[in-house]
Amino acid sequence: MAPSKANEQPDGILPDIVVAFDRAQRTGLPKVAQICDAISNLIASGKIKEGAKLPGERELSAALKISLGTVQKALNLLMNDGELVRDHGRGTFAKANRHAMRELWHYRFRDTAGAGLLPVYAKVVERVLVKPEPILTASLGEDERGYIRISRVINVGDRFTCWSEMFLSATRFDRILTLPISDVESVNLKQLLNEEFNVPTLAVHQTATILNPGKTICRQLAVAKDSLCLRLQVIATSRRREPITFQKIYVPPVEYEMELTEAPFETAKSLAA
Repeated sequence: MAPSKANEQPDGILPDIVVAFDRAQRTGLPKVAQICDAISNLIASGKIKEGAKLPGERELSAALKISLGTVQKALNLLMNDGELVRDHGRGTFAKANRHAMRELWHYRFRDTAGAGLLPVYAKVVERVLVKPEPILTASLGEDERGYIRISRVINVGDRFTCWSEMFLSATRFDRILTLPISDVESVNLKQLLNEEFNVPTLAVHQTATILNPGKTICRQLAVAKDSLCLRLQVIATSRRREPITFQKIYVPPVEYEMELTEAPFETAKSLAA
């Protein structure tokens, strides 16, 4: 189905893309990845709505002060990822493209209607190199290069939103910064580490705390800034109990039952194989 003309408003979108791109430049990623992350994050946040028309390639090139070839490469990657669609003769448009996560370890919320677990969709908001801090060195060990932080918005069945921050060793997993955005989006990152780096997650240790996570995370969870939420802190280990990821998961106050498990048995068994 062709995008509706009512959504064709590229003039209002361009300033948002410029601001998002300026923010993405702080990550140190290649320019193509910066453009992809900027546009992808705007689509995820709803600032670029499904069916909205993007500015032309030359207009983007001039506004971002980036070569036309780099802009074209980024837009092609976003089209390959299913986030954009090109309608020849009319332009490039935003497109919704969601795939439910499989092999859930943490976001196991039960439907109140008794229909099983709610589907879960993840959207990457940021992947960036961060400096060492005590909780990361204590959880993952020292790394002079720092740590990679992957921040994701977790949509649970279109009922509510969770927030996830996963940290990994920059020395060991630096390639994750340059993987296509689709590879780190609606996937279980534990599966990704096994498939891309041959590092299976064999066990997790998690603690739970009820707290106010602060106004920034409350905004991501779409709750009042003084809300109390559930925070899970999860350390995942691999062979010989080696710690590989440290994760913070924030869950808003909801009526849905959350199933807690160390790891689905069949998943852990297959990863260990």
